[in-house]
Amino acid sequence: MNTIKYNILRTRAKYILPFILLLIIPSLSSCDDWFDVTSSNEVREKDHYNNDIGFQQTLIGCYIRMAQQDLFGKTLSWYLPDILANETRSYSGVSSTFAAEEYMCQNHSYTNTYTKSLMESIWSSGYSVIANANEALAVIDEKESQMDLINYHVIKGELLGIRAFMHFQLLRLYGYGDWTSRKAELDSKKTLPYVITVNKDLTEQATGKDYFAMLEKDLSEASSLLKDYDPVCGVHESSYYDEVNDAGFYNNRNSHLNYYAIKALQAQVYQWEGNYSDAQAAADEVINALGNGANIRFDNENTFILSMMDASTLNNSNKSMVSEALFSLSIQDLSQMLNSYINPTYKDVDYHAIYLTPQQAMDLYDDPETEQNETSLDIRFTTLLYHNVTNPSFEGYVPLKFVQDNLTSYHVNKIPVLRLPEVYYIAAECYLNNGNLQKAMDLVNVIREKRGLYTPLSGLSSEEIKEQIKREYRKEFLGEGEIFYYYKRTGASSIPNHEEMTDADYLLPYPDLEIQSGRVQ
Repeated sequence: MNTIKYNILRTRAKYILPFILLLIIPSLSSCDDWFDVTSSNEVREKDHYNNDIGFQQTLIGCYIRMAQQDLFGKTLSWYLPDILANETRSYSGVSSTFAAEEYMCQNHSYTNTYTKSLMESIWSSGYSVIANANEALAVIDEKESQMDLINYHVIKGELLGIRAFMHFQLLRLYGYGDWTSRKAELDSKKTLPYVITVNKDLTEQATGKDYFAMLEKDLSEASSLLKDYDPVCGVHESSYYDEVNDAGFYNNRNSHLNYYAIKALQAQVYQWEGNYSDAQAAADEVINALGNGANIRFDNENTFILSMMDASTLNNSNKSMVSEALFSLSIQDLSQMLNSYINPTYKDVDYHAIYLTPQQAMDLYDDPETEQNETSLDIRFTTLLYHNVTNPSFEGYVPLKFVQDNLTSYHVNKIPVLRLPEVYYIAAECYLNNGNLQKAMDLVNVIREKRGLYTPLSGLSSEEIKEQIKREYRKEFLGEGEIFYYYKRTGASSIPNHEEMTDADYLLPYPDLEIQSGRVQ
């Protein structure tokens, strides 16, 4: 019954998003009397927030919006970032019928007919999620006295987490990278607007320094609010949540920006800024708490489940790696979205097909540093890639993570957004930065062993360890988009099949409307 109630809540929330600012989807439900929007620039009636359920619905609406095709349902997960990073085969030719968008994105041509609307939709959709979070944040403190103590802390914490999360995703796409090498320049340079209010006036662009300060403030407050109230922290027995969890709101914490997802996000943000000491502290907290996994249940319902896949447990039924997700999103009709792109039995006429050429696959899994070909050992090659030899002229290896066939119910229609292995890589880079080479190798070896590579890295130089971390990002997050952000964050001067990378390659352009409004990128 609890699951049914929660699903109803999720379904109803899907149709009540306020879609402020440049929103794409109109209100779909005219029968909800308590929600009346008369203009796309107006917010919902404050009556919506007369009880805790209104805040819950807005929060769930943010997650549903994030899971749609123009954000993590497709564009920001398995599609755009990997194409930008040239991790898969090269597309050729331009035609309105064929893979023109992929070709242009792979060549970092962002302002042409085929890609411009995609670049602009990410911006508008990202800020629409932020607007929804801001709307609830604008009134939650004045409603605190009438809210349940648990709901207030958890909902406000998550809303702040969502605001920071989406601002960080936008920065990684439209903002500059290589902050460590360019800190003085980028701290003072104007970057994106960090929006914390709901009004019709444009928010001024923040400097890089101020943008990070606001990111860190939101995440710090979010973690403080969640720490003593989020079920994942184990501070209270399950009975503490009985009253507030009547409709199942506190089940499935992996699908919310829970406390440990916030800490992982903090580690990402600090790492991007080049603040390795704070990134290490945040990453270490996650690893120390969850390195051996977690399994929290309320009334026979999953509240938080986390386990690291390994050679004995990874198989066709759990290949999505959702079991490792600190934060994941449920994607409606994911199989239908993937259909034209990730198809293990693609044919030569499947112009959108995403796959690695045999040479790309061999180059990635044949490791010169360890002097061994790991293609027969690494489960990321043996289990998570499918070798399609239907047509020898188009032979390739298809990433299988999100192919929905044969998945168990827990893994179906889900995309992992923050996975535990990345926290290990962040920590490894931090230890490498402070000179502890052995600790860095130990952390990388944890993931390598889980993936079937039982010969540990040892005796490597600092540069060799750095190269191994990069290789791990490429192998581990193939099809998840993280490698583009790795290249951009570290200021990589070249990427596969793209010999020279500049800011023009790394920066998605601001929408025309923003430029016309005086924004400077």
